[in-house]
Amino acid sequence: MTDAGDSVGKRIREAWDQDNPAGWFEPLYAAAQRGETAVPWAFMQPNPQLLTWLDAKSITGEGKTALVVGCGLGDDAQALARRGFEVTAFDVSETAISWAKGRFVEDEPVEYVAVDLFNTPDAWTGAFDLVVEIHTIQSLPYTIDADVIAKIASFVKPAGTLWVMALGREPDQPRRGIPWALSRTELAHFITAGLREVAFDEITFDDVKRFCVEYTRPIKGE
Repeated sequence: MTDAGDSVGKRIREAWDQDNPAGWFEPLYAAAQRGETAVPWAFMQPNPQLLTWLDAKSITGEGKTALVVGCGLGDDAQALARRGFEVTAFDVSETAISWAKGRFVEDEPVEYVAVDLFNTPDAWTGAFDLVVEIHTIQSLPYTIDADVIAKIASFVKPAGTLWVMALGREPDQPRRGIPWALSRTELAHFITAGLREVAFDEITFDDVKRFCVEYTRPIKGE
């Protein structure tokens, strides 16, 4: 098996040379499914910080909709479905979506969709009670942060919630390639996009700083 780190780096460089910064996800997942490499972030279990947040807030999803951005192999989406949400989950990689569907055929139903972030259905705008974004923004060029963040924010309905997790950095620290760690400067684009920050947590594990941020979209007139 090829070293996962080397494989990712090579595929990123190739995609960027082709002016297609998201084009490396599908080849990576396809190679991983063939057993030629591994997907470094695919731990085959829900994100522990997401579960901690859900538990701390006593969040249940009966009668509510949820969207998982860049869902990968589906573990976070399934965790939300088990809590009662009607879940839609999307990824740019068709292989990832097919793989996720195959893993959870006997689990709670999730609508898995292979689609690019910037080509999602119009019906998704303002449609979701909960949107979960984990490490997608940082995997795309920092030059399009504002556009990526605005698009993710657009999925949140009034009074809905967005939960974001990202590698963190201080605003004055340099940005050195993928993953493009985020600071409060970049995260402020969510506020510009009409959301309000509810909670901001900084955590460190494996000597890596991460931010977990909760936002809401205020009801008009609030």
